[in-house]
Order: sequence, then C-alpha cells, then structure tokens
Amino acid sequence: MKKTIVTLVALFFVAVGSFAQGRFSVGAELALPQGDLGDFVGTGFGASVRYESPINENLSWMGTVGFLSFGEKDDSGVKVSMIPVLAGLKYYFTESFGGFYAGAELGLSFNSVKAGEDESSSDFGFAPQLGYHLGNIDISARYLIIKVEDADANSIGLRVAYVFGGE
Repeated sequence: MKKTIVTLVALFFVAVGSFAQGRFSVGAELALPQGDLGDFVGTGFGASVRYESPINENLSWMGTVGFLSFGEKDDSGVKVSMIPVLAGLKYYFTESFGGFYAGAELGLSFNSVKAGEDESSSDFGFAPQLGYHLGNIDISARYLIIKVEDADANSIGLRVAYVFGGE
C-alpha cells in the first residue's frame, strides 16, 4: 500500500509541475469524526498539500494529498489513519485566489485501522467545502465523506494553509 501511495503522490507532483499558472499550499488540518467513525475515535490531526490552477476568472481545479491521524476514544483501542488523495473544483465568488469560495473533491482514501488486528482499505471519498482565500492564507472547512464497507468514516475538517506564490 505504501508503494501505491508514494507512486500516486509522485505522479500528482509530476503532473502538476508542468502547469506554471497554479499555486501550491501546505496546510494543517483538524478533523472531528462523525457517524460510525465518531463512535470509536477522537479528534484527528494532520496535514495536506494542495495544488490549484485557475480555469477561468472564477473557477479553479485542485488536487489534494493529505494525512489524518485519529486517536482512540474512551479506551476503545481503535486508532485510524487516512491518506485522502482527492481532485476537484473550486468556485470563487469574486475572482480566482481571492475571497470566499465553494468547492468539492472526489478521490480515494487509503485507510488504516488498528484495533487488535491491523486492517487497511482503499475507499471512495467525497469532500464538499467552503473557504476563504486571503493573499497567502487559505482557510477552509469541509465534510469528508468516506464509505467503508457497511460503515462510514466521515469527518468535519478545518484546514489552515499557507499558499506559495500568492499575492
């Protein structure tokens, strides 16, 4: 699984490296587990790297690779880590890289669950989000929806990022 993730991340950076118009951002993330996930784990912490490039004055495409780690809750013995690899669109209400925006991303989440036995899976993910972009700072909130077999691994996330190449 680690080789697959490293390969995906490498392909992501090679693909976006050829686009000079875009910007990279690096952010810290806080995730509050919801639904089935919230029954077993506590608050999640992590980081992400995003590449964003404008399509027109208000619309941009983006690709995000992150890492989230959730600690156990109430001595449940369950720990979860996720590596979401997502791509999607952002719509700025004023102009690209400025002001309020709404967006959505789709992709895969590589999940690892430690609860006595270690289990891992690759699952579909969807993440609608709202945010505000101010110069070199990007602040966003998202609802990450991940379907894992007969359960869900959803979370509400907050991302604060520094944007390289901003105003």
